Amino acid sequence: MRINLHELQRISDRLFSHMEEIGQNSVEITDDYYWEIPQEHRYDIMTEPKEFDVGQLSDDWLELQQILNGTNAPISYALVWLSSLLRNIGEKVVH
Repeated sequence: MRINLHELQRISDRLFSHMEEIGQNSVEITDDYYWEIPQEHRYDIMTEPKEFDVGQLSDDWLELQQILNGTNAPISYALVWLSSLLRNIGEKVVH
């Protein structure tokens, strides 16, 4: 599977427009810590993971805000932080 980043951006724009259309201009994040499966085990579905890492949504958000305000330069890994937040929002705002 090959993902075209321009298409992914267009899909994201449509999803965020949908959120605005249903009146979701902000989302309250009440969770903070989450379990994370290490990358080397995440896609190996034939082996049950035995170790987990811990992530933190508030830390992910802080890192993204620092990119937004110019304190830190954008890096590709920031998509991981963004994905954690998007997963949490997607699971809470089911519409």
